[in-house]
Amino acid sequence: MSSRVFEVLQQMLKLRKDRSVAQSKRVQAEYERVRNFNLQVESYAKDYETQWVKAAQQGDTVLNLQTQVNFGLNLRATAKSQEPEVQALKSQSREALDKALQDAQRLKTLQSFLAKRKQQRQQQFEKHEDKALEDVLQARQNTK
Repeated sequence: MSSRVFEVLQQMLKLRKDRSVAQSKRVQAEYERVRNFNLQVESYAKDYETQWVKAAQQGDTVLNLQTQVNFGLNLRATAKSQEPEVQALKSQSREALDKALQDAQRLKTLQSFLAKRKQQRQQQFEKHEDKALEDVLQARQNTK
């Protein structure tokens, strides 16, 4: 194969790796955002449960206690309803990272191949140069 083909292939692999890394970062950021929101909602629910217990101990009205309990339950339900999305984003994040790592490895493998190929060509060139120099020296000795 010509070196131009390998250059194009290398450029394509670089673009592919860059896209997959960017996608991985986007999905990871979205996962972190949704997960942090969900953790925050769960934290609020725990706070409301604590407030509810304190209010009950202080003898608050039934209406206020019921309102606090319902709000806490709604927060918990919201957090629970977000779990499938959080898990899906976690899975997508893992898959995107794996793809980015695979693309990076493909690029690294091609670059390693090209470096070895270049080194082999250089060695062949030097060997050819040495052979040509030996031939010239041999020809000079034979003419004397």
